Amino acid sequence: MSHIVSFSISAPGAGKGTQAELLAKRKGFIHFDTGRHMERILHSPGAENDPILKREQIHWDTGILTTPAWALQLVREATNKMVQDGYDIAYSGSPRTYFETFGNEKTVGLIATFTEAYGKENVHFVRLDVSEEVSIERNSNRVVCSICSLPILANANTTACAFCGGKPETRILDDPEIIKVRLKEYRERTLPIVEQLKKESYHIIEIDGAPAPYKVHEEILKQLNL
Repeated sequence: MSHIVSFSISAPGAGKGTQAELLAKRKGFIHFDTGRHMERILHSPGAENDPILKREQIHWDTGILTTPAWALQLVREATNKMVQDGYDIAYSGSPRTYFETFGNEKTVGLIATFTEAYGKENVHFVRLDVSEEVSIERNSNRVVCSICSLPILANANTTACAFCGGKPETRILDDPEIIKVRLKEYRERTLPIVEQLKKESYHIIEIDGAPAPYKVHEEILKQLNL
């Protein structure tokens, strides 16, 4: 049976994308990077002329989470396509709000979509625990490849991505002031998900996200029995 692993309940800079990418490279998961998916749409040609995309673009560029209903529809559509092929899926940014996770009486949330597709026992949430100080430091110094978007370690001392040779760049979202907004959004809008997931007996793994990524990855594999 396939698995779904979501890192979305972790703070900015905790290593969500890195750990999802490691599952993809080492265990054959599909890494669904919600942020990359949204950014591509929100900064695509013509997005400025679409009032909905323009609204979401403003949210995105200032560190505010995108409108939950818009995000839910976008991710659910992509999820349904992956589910049809029975992939193991690792999410690095979904779901991020209560509504995206649980929906309401009129809207099906992602947790119901996950559970129906793979069974509750195969839906896992991983919370990578890092302090706000670590989050700010990591994000402020984060460099990614301008072509493939893969992270480039701060101590790599390189002028090109080791994977594709692209030039390193710093994301708009990693401005220190925007990071503070993102952390506030995380505390107020993402963390409440955790308690409800626990009440509904979903599998939640809490792991120290401070060690080197490969060490965190090994602990995740151990906890998930992969």
